[in-house]
Amino acid sequence: MIQIPYGLCEVVSDLTAHFMTQPHLPVNSRDVVQLCVDWAAEFEARHGDIDWNEVDYLETIDAFFTKKYRAWIETVPARSLRNNE
Repeated sequence: MIQIPYGLCEVVSDLTAHFMTQPHLPVNSRDVVQLCVDWAAEFEARHGDIDWNEVDYLETIDAFFTKKYRAWIETVPARSLRNNE
């Protein structure tokens, strides 16, 4: 059985929830999964040592997602996007 850290799973879940509220998503739903997993790994690498009792997790994950989503949306070809309606 593969051991996946709970924190990483939580971040994947939070990023996925954020993604589902955005106006544009990748055409291929598997791309959403891959982006969320990649971004979660990056988030954990950057913030893994933070004491979340002293730093607001929700503000941090929100800011991280917003930055990553904006960067992604600027680089992804329009044909690879679908409206999230």
